[in-house]
Amino acid sequence: MRAIKDLPPAFDRFWEIGGVLGFATFEDSDGSEQEFLASISAIVPDIDGAALSALGYRRIDDRTFLGDWYDPENNALVRRGVFRSNDGLELVDPKLRDLCETEIVSGGWYIPDTGEGGQFAYAFSSPPYPLSAWPSEIEQLFLAVKNFILPPNCTHKIYDWSSPRLPETSTYFDAGAEWWGVFLFTIYIPGLRRLTAIAGSASD
Repeated sequence: MRAIKDLPPAFDRFWEIGGVLGFATFEDSDGSEQEFLASISAIVPDIDGAALSALGYRRIDDRTFLGDWYDPENNALVRRGVFRSNDGLELVDPKLRDLCETEIVSGGWYIPDTGEGGQFAYAFSSPPYPLSAWPSEIEQLFLAVKNFILPPNCTHKIYDWSSPRLPETSTYFDAGAEWWGVFLFTIYIPGLRRLTAIAGSASD
């Protein structure tokens, strides 16, 4: 298993605008649990592999992985919640791209339960401090990253390690356990022998 160091430019731009998810991608992987743990340790160096292995993981489908902040019918990010714009319109679960020219003056949004699993779109697009880019660019970056980690027309297997107990495996997860969330996934693409680990934990 060899690390892929040159990820597409969308990843660097994501981190530049304040993204808090970590990604590690490897090629020539056999998709074993041992390699899953090794890939996770590239993002979370102090991970207790035995404790994480004991917590276990579950295989999930694309819809669960992407979660409630993604609209699969329109291939679009959404902002879950009820908002009011400066011109008095009430917006319910608006598409992120539709907020480019809209000034939100009040509202509240839905935050997934910590460690419940899935919800990659939320973790990507709504860190504790807002991403410093236009909504349209955030969506473009999300779609570019999604198409890299889940290449169209390639069979893939998504494993969700998320759990409210993740702080037992590493101090990395302490911050997110406070309220924003903790996220941990491995994605294996057998045809490409490519393995990607994704981890997220952050607080204000």
